[in-house]
Amino acid sequence: MFDNSETVLQKLTTEVLVHVASFLDLASIVQFSMTGKPYSHLIKDELLFKQLNKRDFRVSEKNPEQTWLDMYKQLNHTDVVMADTSSSNPPATNVSQATAAPTEAAAAATATPTQQPASDTTTQSTINTTDITPATSEFATQQTATDACPHFKALTEFARDVKKILFKSEEAYLCDLCSNNPAAYLSMHYDDHTGACLSCLTQPLKDQQAHYPIQLELVTGDVYCFKCHPGKPRKLDATRDGQIIQDTIDYIRESESMEDLEKRRKTEQALYVQELRREDMSLKHYLVEKQWGRTWMSFRTREGAPLPTKITQSRLSRSNGTLDPNIRLPMDKYRPCPETHGDIVSEKLWRYLAKAYGVQGRAYNEDDIIAPEYARIRVYVDDYKKSIHLYP
Repeated sequence: MFDNSETVLQKLTTEVLVHVASFLDLASIVQFSMTGKPYSHLIKDELLFKQLNKRDFRVSEKNPEQTWLDMYKQLNHTDVVMADTSSSNPPATNVSQATAAPTEAAAAATATPTQQPASDTTTQSTINTTDITPATSEFATQQTATDACPHFKALTEFARDVKKILFKSEEAYLCDLCSNNPAAYLSMHYDDHTGACLSCLTQPLKDQQAHYPIQLELVTGDVYCFKCHPGKPRKLDATRDGQIIQDTIDYIRESESMEDLEKRRKTEQALYVQELRREDMSLKHYLVEKQWGRTWMSFRTREGAPLPTKITQSRLSRSNGTLDPNIRLPMDKYRPCPETHGDIVSEKLWRYLAKAYGVQGRAYNEDDIIAPEYARIRVYVDDYKKSIHLYP
């Protein structure tokens, strides 16, 4: 009976094994791969490490020349040593504990060359160790950098492109939190483009979710953490926090080239698609003049189309600058409505557009349609938000 069940286990397809392994932690995957030759491929399986990169580090893109295993080595800070599983009876004692503290792992790594007894050639000839750790130089850095920032999360290339566009923008804007001081920092969260002043970031929020800790300084392009030392931002650098920090900073600071415009088209088209898929209607929504929206669509979808100018809101406003209550707005998020004066976008997309292009005139949002004269516009916005439930 035991032999039969073992045969059934061995009949599992590679896809099923990878799927099962993707729910395990790294140490368990190493141990699983060492239980038998049919599973030895797991520790080097590219599909598995692609899923692990996405699960553990939210990384879904990589350099074409780099493997997913190498990417995981670069991002992972856990010392896991494994035996080569090509042998049908691999020893189970060659796996170091993945849960050991970083300092203990570092001490073990440095002690091994001097403490390891002379190996028996008859038993050790088939055993090779492979460690899933950063490169040697990076690991040496980690030994001395025990206070590396744990809050920084590596960004995808798409997210880095968004931050680069906003960093390079010549538009000046106020803090999104207090609307009083000029914004000095930009959130490094992949889906948040909030600009904030130092005063707001160093003050705890009341009855709200805390600020995202990793912030990009808009003047210098340096990255700071506001959580490592509460109340005092800590500048991140490669020496203490890892090379991925410096790579991110260098990418954002990189001089603009002819290819950047084409890359910007693709980035902003991806932002538009992201907006279409967004179903969080609890977000505050803003109004964008229809003609400007068409110009932006032309830039995103037509090669050679120029960048739009500032967002103009003149067709949405009255002569005194207040919102015109007679404008028409779309009532369905997914159905084109050309006979309107404006489009409705979420706060997340608006914050990107306002920072990337600037706003000529006032910004209009749901806070501006509370008065009784805006009852009709309130219906437009409410129906627009409810329309997401009309589609499967």
